[in-house]
Amino acid sequence: MLAAATAAASETTTPGRKPTDSAQVLVITGSDPYLPAFVAIDAAMRDAVAKNRQAPVNWLYESIDTLRFSSRPDQLLADVLARKYEGVRIDAIVLVTEPAVEFYLRHGAQQWPDTPAIYNFVAAQYARELPADARLTGVTAEVDFEQTLRIALSLQPGARRAIVIAGTAPWDQTLLASAQRALAAHSDHITVEILSGQTPSAIGAHLAQQSPDTIVLFVSLLADASGLAYVPRDVLARLSAESAVPVYGTFESYMGSGLAAGALESFRARGERISELVLRAIDAGASTLPAEPLRSHCVADARQLARFGLDSGRLPAGCDVRFLEPTFFQRYWWQSLLVALALVGQSLLIASLLLQHRRRRAAELSLQAQRAQLLHASRLAVAGELTASIAHEINQPLGAILSNADAAEMLVQSGQIQREELLHILADIRRDDLRASEVIKRLRALLARHVVDRRRFSLNQAIEDTAAILRAEARRRVASIEYSLDAIQADVMGDPVQIQQVIINLILNAFDASAGLAPDRRRVRIETSDTARGVRVTVRDYAGGIAASDLPRLFDPFFSTKSAGMGLGLSIARSIVEAHGGTITAANGDIGAEFCMTLPIAPPTEYAEQPVPAAP
Repeated sequence: MLAAATAAASETTTPGRKPTDSAQVLVITGSDPYLPAFVAIDAAMRDAVAKNRQAPVNWLYESIDTLRFSSRPDQLLADVLARKYEGVRIDAIVLVTEPAVEFYLRHGAQQWPDTPAIYNFVAAQYARELPADARLTGVTAEVDFEQTLRIALSLQPGARRAIVIAGTAPWDQTLLASAQRALAAHSDHITVEILSGQTPSAIGAHLAQQSPDTIVLFVSLLADASGLAYVPRDVLARLSAESAVPVYGTFESYMGSGLAAGALESFRARGERISELVLRAIDAGASTLPAEPLRSHCVADARQLARFGLDSGRLPAGCDVRFLEPTFFQRYWWQSLLVALALVGQSLLIASLLLQHRRRRAAELSLQAQRAQLLHASRLAVAGELTASIAHEINQPLGAILSNADAAEMLVQSGQIQREELLHILADIRRDDLRASEVIKRLRALLARHVVDRRRFSLNQAIEDTAAILRAEARRRVASIEYSLDAIQADVMGDPVQIQQVIINLILNAFDASAGLAPDRRRVRIETSDTARGVRVTVRDYAGGIAASDLPRLFDPFFSTKSAGMGLGLSIARSIVEAHGGTITAANGDIGAEFCMTLPIAPPTEYAEQPVPAAP
């Protein structure tokens, strides 16, 4: 049966094919074909072939799995394959691991005599000992334990012990021998312990008790002493989780499953190298020269380095550190950039607002200072108008004082000092002196340049004091001031001097408006009353009122109905009232003009210390 299959294969096999012809490749694996390493290499090989060949390639897979079925005679498998592939053209054969190559050497020459074969993942020494007439080419597995040990010692320079973990399968033992040769170079300062064929449970318990001066080298564990098969990567993941020290290895499939670092070969690069040999075998005939072995390079797992406190700076230059957790800014760099830009924008906006606030505050302070100067100048202007009446008001008590002093002097000179009369003269002098002093005090309070004094005061009392100041002026103008202070809640918060300035301005305007009237109509009436909005002060004259066209502009700056007026008095009065939180209006009454000023009532006594808005 095998001879018939061989003859059929010879008739249907062609030494080389055109790139446009479809082809079939048989992959024979001598171990478990689903080991992660073989799966990764096979995927890379197939991808590379698909990218570099126009025509399709059909992949056929067989596994002799000597790991689990080493006692079965392979002649039976050879007969099965002969029947299975009878009449099927095979353009190339890929042999994975030594058992697959052994099977091919025993049966392949009869079954596929002209089909080129490529070996993959066999030991370099094994490849060198192949028969010269085998006509095989391939890529050996160069497992670099020497470089892996150098990496381990660079990360753990204080290491004094090494534990080597291996299984009992032939591949395990081959790798163990290579690892022992590499460790022999460090025998002067490293004590080696071999754990071969033990179960993962026993090995894990042993690794959990190790001290930090121990290096663990995981070689491979395909089978234990009892013959139970394992997937080495799964064993490594379990052992690494239980180990108290880092674990090092030599296969890329171990990376990410607990391996701290090692000198690893790229399985993708191996698959691409095998694909080159497969394409050459399909389209041009296979070469008997083996391909150049792949170089291993340093690879480390950042998570394992961090777990055991290993310094990545000790790794060789150019080492590939994988699973490196990106920092918050690396992971969210554009979001962080947007937030940073937003913060910078907000900071600039806040800075500009603060600068604007400072400038506005400075402008407000400057404006307040200018208004204070304007108010003072206005009061001085009022004082100029009241000069004659003020002088008369002061001269009266001064003249009385002088007369009483003369009378006292005459009594003394006559020698007839009457105690009662002298005391009466002195009392008159004191009264007149206080009268003059009070006039000067009120005038000084009105005219002095002072800081705005915010306090609680009675609006009724302020009106009485204002009327006293203008009493002499009223006599000079042959006018009278009447007031009816009916407000019960007359306490307000503010500067009494500024409120007096408003009242003086309104009374003097009323005097000016009444100048040409009969003496009985030269009257100014001041009234206070309680309202829902506060205390209302009404200043009323009997001069006939204001022209309707002038009422809307009455409080505008520089507008005046007087021929010699500057038009600032009412404008200043309105600014003072509004600064105190009040309102002032003008209207025509029944027989004259009426100016109404309303100020808010001061809060209860326990809140009286609270400030009101600053005056201009």
